Amino acid sequence: MTLSAFDIGMVKNYNEPKYLLHFQWNDGTEKIYRYALVETMSQSEINHRTKQKKDETTLTQKEIWLKKYSHNNTVKR
Repeated sequence: MTLSAFDIGMVKNYNEPKYLLHFQWNDGTEKIYRYALVETMSQSEINHRTKQKKDETTLTQKEIWLKKYSHNNTVKR
């Protein structure tokens, strides 16, 4: 069961960007996931449908994260 304190739908209640977001996926576990703000961009820099920038079009989400944001290599390649 998702706790309302960790419901991603609550993000709409914020007026300013948050550096960390905490929520639960609906996967039947009690795990809390923490997501960190890694970049901001203008709407013209990203494809609204694919959520990819021009240099990311051939990459998966995981590959984008590994290439651009995983500076401490916390995930196995």
